[in-house]
Amino acid sequence: MKITVKSILAATMIALISSGSHAADQIRIATDATFPPFESIDASGKLVGYDVELMQAICEAAKLNCDIFNAAWDGMIPGLIDGKYDALISQLTVTEKRRQVIAFSDIYDHPIFRFIAKKGAAFDFTPEGLAGKTIAVQTGTPMDAYVTSHYPKATIKRYDTGSAPYLELTAGRADLHISYQAQITHSFLNSDNGKDFELTGPQLTGKDAKEFGEGVAIAINRKNTDLVSAINKGLAIVRENGALAALNAKYFGE
Repeated sequence: MKITVKSILAATMIALISSGSHAADQIRIATDATFPPFESIDASGKLVGYDVELMQAICEAAKLNCDIFNAAWDGMIPGLIDGKYDALISQLTVTEKRRQVIAFSDIYDHPIFRFIAKKGAAFDFTPEGLAGKTIAVQTGTPMDAYVTSHYPKATIKRYDTGSAPYLELTAGRADLHISYQAQITHSFLNSDNGKDFELTGPQLTGKDAKEFGEGVAIAINRKNTDLVSAINKGLAIVRENGALAALNAKYFGE
């Protein structure tokens, strides 16, 4: 077989292109963009929010080529397990049950969970006290697990997105909603739609109920131990250089 200079050069170029594309493989990172101020889509169609900016900063610090995109909440963890996604960032709480099937980065936040209701409404936050009350939650979340376990006599309405429970609340089809305190405050109470509502009930953390987990972290496919290390490296850098503190100040005034 005759081998020409042109064929050698062509083969070399193919090898270089293949090598470069492998080195620049994109890390596929899914988020549920229905949960402002952590992740949402703005009027121009751009993905924005605290988690989005944090992930961008981590990827830059760790020199990772990341593609962050919107995905349906109920398919995110199954998609990560099946290899459809490499990582997830969407205020994911770390629980022992989740650790059995997915890996996590180091924890970057310890959220507080609260109920929200109409101003002036009084509730007894005991299993008997909330019997017959309607609680709206996003399905498959720690909040869903918590009310299901602790308030078995309440009516639990479950929704696919993080924004839908607020529509039920404002329409009077739910008495209560439970979510991250920061999310309730900054995405709902600070808006016109939230002017007639208020936080109510106890402040809850993972110390109060196991359903709320150890804290919030980035979820990663268990097989990709190198990515776990790389993301932790990037997270450590943004923590040390003040970028994480700056994001907390920007979004939450902390």
